Amino acid sequence: MVEPLPWTHKEAPTWPTYIQYKGVWDMQDLYEFVASFFTKNKFKFYEKRYIVKHPGPFGPETYHVWEAKRDVEEYYRFVITLFLHTYDTQDVEVAMKDGTKKTFTKGRLWIQFLGKVETDYDKRWEENAFYVNLRNFYHKYVIWKKIEAIWWDTMHYNVFLKLHSLVKERLKMEAEGYEHRYFAKVR
Repeated sequence: MVEPLPWTHKEAPTWPTYIQYKGVWDMQDLYEFVASFFTKNKFKFYEKRYIVKHPGPFGPETYHVWEAKRDVEEYYRFVITLFLHTYDTQDVEVAMKDGTKKTFTKGRLWIQFLGKVETDYDKRWEENAFYVNLRNFYHKYVIWKKIEAIWWDTMHYNVFLKLHSLVKERLKMEAEGYEHRYFAKVR
């Protein structure tokens, strides 16, 4: 069993989840799909990094770092980060059924999903050491169950795993099903 990331009194992270894909995909469509997913779910979507490396032994490499934040309440927010690494890629022109031609990307794609529930994101409790210790006590003994059982579960099942499943469906991977679809009222 994989051990979870260490829980701090400031955030509750999820386990990293990965997708490895080899084949043909539409990178523009994937980008627009992820961005629209986050905007529909009231997240603010940021493209933090876009790095293109010169061709190496595995062809040209591209790194994308996308982050989405949603302030759920005044005290906590959901943060989801996606790292996309494409390598051994080349552009391929494909003829569609209606006769038009579209450019796709052929190669290998590696996506890492990270998510967390971040508390006290405005840093209101960090003015002095007394407030920091008071915040740690508040998290550890007063709202621990709410962080773990309500906020984290909502983010993990309703957003994080749903996005993971929808990206797999968008790439037309073999496992086209969201096993937690009816677990937490997700449709």
